[in-house]
Amino acid sequence: MRAFILASLFAVTLVSPTLARQNSQWSHQRVRQALDLDLGLHLGVDLGERASSEPSSDVETVTSTIVPSASAIPSITTTSTALPVGNTYTYRLADWMVDLTLIEEAGFDAVALNLGPDCWQKELCRSCLRGGRQIEHEAQAVLQFRHVHFWYCGDSDAATIASYINQYADSYYTFKYNGLPFVSTFSGDQYNSAFGRSLCGGYDYVRSLVPSDMYFVPGFFFPNNQTIEEAKPCIQGLFNWNSAWSTDGSAVSTVTDLDWMAQLGPDYTYMAGISPTFFTHYGENSLNKNWVYAADNNYAKRWEQVANISAPSFKSSVPWNDYGESHYISPRPSSVQLEPIGTTWVNGNNHSPWARITKPYVQIYKNGAADSLASDLIIWEYRTHPALATATSDPLARPTSAELLSDEIFITTYLSDAAEIRITVGDDETGAYQAEAGLNHFSHPFGSGGLVTIGMWRNDTNIGGTLTGERAIIEEPELYDYNPVVEQFWHDPGWEACA
Repeated sequence: MRAFILASLFAVTLVSPTLARQNSQWSHQRVRQALDLDLGLHLGVDLGERASSEPSSDVETVTSTIVPSASAIPSITTTSTALPVGNTYTYRLADWMVDLTLIEEAGFDAVALNLGPDCWQKELCRSCLRGGRQIEHEAQAVLQFRHVHFWYCGDSDAATIASYINQYADSYYTFKYNGLPFVSTFSGDQYNSAFGRSLCGGYDYVRSLVPSDMYFVPGFFFPNNQTIEEAKPCIQGLFNWNSAWSTDGSAVSTVTDLDWMAQLGPDYTYMAGISPTFFTHYGENSLNKNWVYAADNNYAKRWEQVANISAPSFKSSVPWNDYGESHYISPRPSSVQLEPIGTTWVNGNNHSPWARITKPYVQIYKNGAADSLASDLIIWEYRTHPALATATSDPLARPTSAELLSDEIFITTYLSDAAEIRITVGDDETGAYQAEAGLNHFSHPFGSGGLVTIGMWRNDTNIGGTLTGERAIIEEPELYDYNPVVEQFWHDPGWEACA
């Protein structure tokens, strides 16, 4: 949970699957366009933004109305990543265009904009949608109200939420499921009432204020012994946020997915969660959150799990830029203003390789298999100190549950052909792992620590050199840091051929 984010509403921007298949050259051209466009906007120059609310004829339209069979909600394959607007305070139009391009290249169909009640967040949401139009995203929005911050005590609160839905309900860029605007929440069931009524009575009252009606898939947590059965009369499905991790120290699994799906039954939508990690380290005078989850190699494990269960209608990868809890898959933030105050574990830890390895997992989920490719990608993740290390200068204690973590480097390869992957940590003996074409997973011990170097060999010949990561594994850190470093090695023989 991300209680520190002052955000109460998500807007999910749907990305056209056709656009997601465009090549990187086109994407780089659009990044340049983003910079040019941002300059033009600051100079007051009209650089040709599409004025129409309808898509141009050369852009594939995302299907926004899905009619279920008489017996069950259909299993469509939609993936999304969340992007809290509260962490985009410094963004300009160019920043949105760059982020949307990276998200599209990762293979996501959607990006969730965590939109709060602040006026500046509304303006940033509009800026994001404008950026999506500029690079020809099929930007369609889902509203998800974050009820750990958004009041829902009485009629006026219900009217406020309904006004958000009504503002976007008829827009081309609002995602509609079964012909209705898709609406969700983060929490909203932490009390036994909603908007001065029973749980379902409150949300039914909100629905009565929305002339278009809504397709309601809240992210309830059921903290007060409520049951899914009690919620079913006023919902069309559920988002299981905490399915993304193991929160009790056991191995992450599909147990809660299957349980929730069984309780919901075939006539309801189920949305599963996926996340790479979870670490937060705030003291009592701050956000008072200091723990980790048992999330070693969690991103790969969770993607493989959800691909192998009876397909939920939606997958939500949580989230793109939630720095304070470490489960971001974006590049490191460009400004410390984008992080909660007191966050010491983000700026040195780039996570964008997780986004780059996402696409084959999306393809497996959607198509049953990842595409074959002519290039090679290796990513590896590791912490910079042992799980039970003692920090020398940290005012806070070691995070709760740190003992559940393994002192290992986790390696994922996505290869065009079989290869030997060699890894060296500091002065330790090199480890060698045999990888086949496609996706492979390995782990390697920290050993005595030091810098981590990885390379690839075929027929005993090094391919593409080696790469040494930016940060070393050390025995005694100054501050606790359980946020993984994520590195990548990329080889494209086409680039060598054009030399």
